[in-house]
Amino acid sequence: MKTSGKIITAAALAAIALLGVIVIVGYQSRQRLAEQNLYLQERLEKLTQEEKRSAVMQSVNAQMEEIANEERRISDEQREEAIEQKMVAEEMRRKAEAERQNALVAEQHALEASEVAQSQRRIAEQQRSEAEQSKRVADTLTYISLARNLGQSAVTQFMADNHEIADLLAQTACMFTNRYHGDIYYPTVYQALAMTSQNKTVWNKHKGSITDIAFSDDKSAYMVTCSTYGEVVKHTNIASNQLTSETLVSNPRYDFRDIYIDRLRNVIYALSRSGHLIIIDPDKKVQVLTVNIQNLKELDTTDRQFILFGEEGMALLDTEKRTIIQEKKLPFHIVCASRTDNYPIIFDDKGRMHIVKSFSNIVTSQVPFKGQVTAYVESSNQHLTVYGMSDGSINIMNGKGQQTRLVGHLSRISKVKADGNRLYSSSYDGTLNLWLTNSAKIIPMPLFTTKGWIINFTFDLQKYFVWSGDQNGNLTRALISVPEMLRRLRAKLKRNMTREEWNYYVGRNVPYEEVKK
Repeated sequence: MKTSGKIITAAALAAIALLGVIVIVGYQSRQRLAEQNLYLQERLEKLTQEEKRSAVMQSVNAQMEEIANEERRISDEQREEAIEQKMVAEEMRRKAEAERQNALVAEQHALEASEVAQSQRRIAEQQRSEAEQSKRVADTLTYISLARNLGQSAVTQFMADNHEIADLLAQTACMFTNRYHGDIYYPTVYQALAMTSQNKTVWNKHKGSITDIAFSDDKSAYMVTCSTYGEVVKHTNIASNQLTSETLVSNPRYDFRDIYIDRLRNVIYALSRSGHLIIIDPDKKVQVLTVNIQNLKELDTTDRQFILFGEEGMALLDTEKRTIIQEKKLPFHIVCASRTDNYPIIFDDKGRMHIVKSFSNIVTSQVPFKGQVTAYVESSNQHLTVYGMSDGSINIMNGKGQQTRLVGHLSRISKVKADGNRLYSSSYDGTLNLWLTNSAKIIPMPLFTTKGWIINFTFDLQKYFVWSGDQNGNLTRALISVPEMLRRLRAKLKRNMTREEWNYYVGRNVPYEEVKK
């Protein structure tokens, strides 16, 4: 019994264990089923969602496709429209290009027409300008010719002592000459101006012939003259008509031929033909040096060692020591002396010239002209060499070796000076002439005449006046500044021409003008 009870109990325990196992397995199965069911539900939900999404996507895709189809249709329509517009644009471009070509052709035609018009206008302007120029040239020539004729009439009236009308005619001649750019130095115009401006003043200041004139600097403002009677005279107030004179030396044993002022030291040197050099200090103290050279006549004063030329030789002066340091006899007779290329040049009586390179080096050559040279000057800016001759002629040689012979003096040329293209000459015939070396025909213009030989002349420092000394001891001053002449002439005028005078001398076809302004 006990055994069966144990068996039943064991069986019951086994059944209970089996039931527990079954319960546990069943629970686990339920759990797995529940989990599987939950998974399936979740899966179903996902699938449902995916199905819905797929449906939505299909719907969206269908809509997108429809939109794309619509856009393609629209694009096709736009492309067709663009093609049509392109065709229209191409047509318009072709028309525009054709119109542009037509416009270019029209523009070219317009430019050609404009060029033709401008060319015609230029031709017309050129013809007008040429006509105006021809008229100006004709007027210029007419008025310049009229001015020269008026100048000649002024000279004639002045010589007939009709000074008032001569002044008016000279002023009118100068007015037309300046207005039409003529040459104020044309002989008739210049002579009329020189005469009517009353440019000449004469003083008698020496007993003997005045042989040389020298000027101090502007600050001292005086000049000195010397004579063959052994006189050295100092003159002040030289710009006025009241010349004040003071005799520094007066000794007939001397025969002065050349004078020089050392402007730096204010010392005066006077060379005497008697063989003496007189030195006058600023305090008027006089020193006399004796030179053993006969017939002294010229001073070369460029350097501090002066060369003293006589007819038969030369001497060297040391100006610092005031002594003759060297003397030299020459194998020829000196007629005159001057300078060339910064060297002294001397001319003899055999037609030769001698350049003194140094006291011991003298270069001799033949004068390029026949005859005896009595005066010489160089014009460096005009490249001319001028030879005054003993027969009164003047020979000019230019830089090319071309020679010109001037005739206007009646006797020996005493001096020549050049100022640009103006050449001045004096002669023993008592005439001081002006020559214009740039003229096609060089003719003399007498500035003034004297009753004796003109031995020497020179300009003042400003070249306002030319001063000359003659054989009779007369000192003559003549105005040569054209602006000053014009000023003086205008100041003299007292009235204008009457209409009758204008018509008679100038001409009825020339508009009347007042010359006194």
